[in-house]
Amino acid sequence: MIEVFFIFNFGLKRANYSSKISFINERRIMSADKNILESLNKIDLFSQLFNNMSDLVYVTKVGKDGKFSYVLANEPATSFSGLTTKSFGKPLEEVLPKAVFNIIEAKYKQAIDSGEPITYEDKILVSPSFSSNKPNNKYAPGQLVYWESTITPVCNQNGECTHLLAVVRDITERKERENELKRMNDRFELVWNSAADAMYTFDRHQNFVSVNKSFINLLGWTEEEILNDRTISIIPMNSKEDLKEIINRVKNGEVVPSHEVQRITKHGKLIDVLASYSPIYDGNGNWDGAVAVYKDISERKKYEEQLKHHALHDYLTGMPNRNFFSKMLKEEMIRAEKSKRTLAVFYLDIDKFKVINDTLGHDIGDELLKEFSRRVKACIREKDLLARIGGDEFGILITNLYDKKKSIEIAERILSSFRSNWLIEKHHIRVASSIGISFYSPPYKQDEKLLLKQADIALYKAKEKGRGNYQVY
Repeated sequence: MIEVFFIFNFGLKRANYSSKISFINERRIMSADKNILESLNKIDLFSQLFNNMSDLVYVTKVGKDGKFSYVLANEPATSFSGLTTKSFGKPLEEVLPKAVFNIIEAKYKQAIDSGEPITYEDKILVSPSFSSNKPNNKYAPGQLVYWESTITPVCNQNGECTHLLAVVRDITERKERENELKRMNDRFELVWNSAADAMYTFDRHQNFVSVNKSFINLLGWTEEEILNDRTISIIPMNSKEDLKEIINRVKNGEVVPSHEVQRITKHGKLIDVLASYSPIYDGNGNWDGAVAVYKDISERKKYEEQLKHHALHDYLTGMPNRNFFSKMLKEEMIRAEKSKRTLAVFYLDIDKFKVINDTLGHDIGDELLKEFSRRVKACIREKDLLARIGGDEFGILITNLYDKKKSIEIAERILSSFRSNWLIEKHHIRVASSIGISFYSPPYKQDEKLLLKQADIALYKAKEKGRGNYQVY
């Protein structure tokens, strides 16, 4: 039996390997005829193609004893692995480092057991002793190289695996790009989930794509809930039309700057946010959705409402102040004209309040003002307005009157409420009030100042008539 080894040129300098391929016959050297020369030419062409491949190619023999040995390898493979002619035919455990052999042996056995090609990825640290002076070498000692290996079992007619073909591809550049993308993505995720503002992205169909942690904290839904349940909406019904306009602007490439809106939490609570939107495009430059940023301004709005309340309300009694009273008077005068109804304006104060304040002290005086406002408030209708004008002076707007007599009934009810006992900080106090009333009714001749002046004149008439009564201008 003649055993023939095909050994391709491994770049060795020795003269007996100067040809691309040699035939070694243990019994004799075969003489060449014309057919053999043609075969040599074909093999020479294949040798050039085989050795010029950038992938590392190994053909491994599977011995009867289950041991593996290289029988063929192209130049990139021999160069990288440091194989010599002596390496071929030897058991792989004698050729490769133990750690490398253990990996390769396991993969070879896996391919044999499966009976079909397997592909896996691995990384190898180039040995410090690796020579970087080899021709066409692109690896440096200590370099981390990523490989993708495909191992294909080759079987005989009996279905026995006799050889293994391993094609090993350098995927270092691809893995480095993937790793860089992962690092960038990790940095983005860190920023995305560390942002104090709620952020989310949606696609061109306005479906949620991603949400950050601040979104979850602010609105209450988990990412799983918001992405899997398309019935969830964070937009109040009265804001849906506004959102349509925003989407159209974003579709046209516009960045929508911060503006105040309200959104709905998982628990149905309306919250105030500053919202901004920026378009997102796909790889072809087509609009593919947007990113929305919500800044929670609930505390700011609450503070603004408090400031507004303080600006329009009396700090002591909590009732509307002169500014609010004046504002509402103008509005109620307009409503009265439109509805052809009557508006009544009351001016009232506490009789001899200065005496009480000076003798019992300002603390008692303050408590008296609070109790006075509570009693008056209880006597008017819910739609009417009581305001503290200043000091012990109060104003009342009795709105939407069909009959002036109704306002008189209210005045009498207020005066009656003062006749019951007043106990302020263990002090029994007798309290009375004078009320002046003016009316704004057809033909609606007065302006705001005149209407107030008429109520003030009526108040002083009540005082002239002995206090504790009401007078109509």
